[in-house]
Amino acid sequence: MNKLMRSLWVGLCILMLTAGAAAGGSNPEILAEAHSLLATKEVPNIERAIELLEAFLAQTEENSELLWSLAKAYLYLGDRSEDNKLNWFETGKAYADRAVAADANNPHAYYWQGALIGRIGQTKGILNSLFMIKPLQQAMERVLEIDDQYADAYFVLSSLYDQAPGWPISVGNRNKALEMIEIALELDPDNPSYLVQLAKVLVSHRRRDEALQVLSAAFAHPEMEIDQILRSDAEKLLAELQ
Repeated sequence: MNKLMRSLWVGLCILMLTAGAAAGGSNPEILAEAHSLLATKEVPNIERAIELLEAFLAQTEENSELLWSLAKAYLYLGDRSEDNKLNWFETGKAYADRAVAADANNPHAYYWQGALIGRIGQTKGILNSLFMIKPLQQAMERVLEIDDQYADAYFVLSSLYDQAPGWPISVGNRNKALEMIEIALELDPDNPSYLVQLAKVLVSHRRRDEALQVLSAAFAHPEMEIDQILRSDAEKLLAELQ
């Protein structure tokens, strides 16, 4: 889709949904369209989702659903950008902060706030990553206070406990990492991201053969053909194990 057609498409969508914006609601059609675009994990579609959401947000009041959706979109964009990563992550974090302010009981708002805190720390380097650990942990714990079935929060905590230095420097704990990812998989057994994380934790526990079996299951999932970042991560781990 060229730039002109893309602009016309976005404009048409916004015109069709103006009535919902005037009412001050988080129009379900535009949210569904944006999340459908994000699910492709392709940069042009992520950018289209951002255009849709920002145009709609400009016409309505602060709305947590729209705001955390934008936070998610900017995280996806930053993950897939060679340049401007930090800018995209910080933009997403600002939207997540607004989402939390708009609804202090929305677990998605805290989840994307925490995820973006983590990305900003990783992008700035190891020292900043250490300073980001506590806020990230607190955000995910808040998610689980609101919704203890929120599988992605357990997934993020598993990654945090697996990667962070251990006590007394930080919160790293391999046993907790395993516990968290096992809970995530109980809630969503076929999630390939969780399977790859489980494989990483099993490697940390020196359970190489089990890690290989789990990776094999992850590679069989159709999502691996869509999410090239996840696939690359899994392939790197597989190469280390072979």
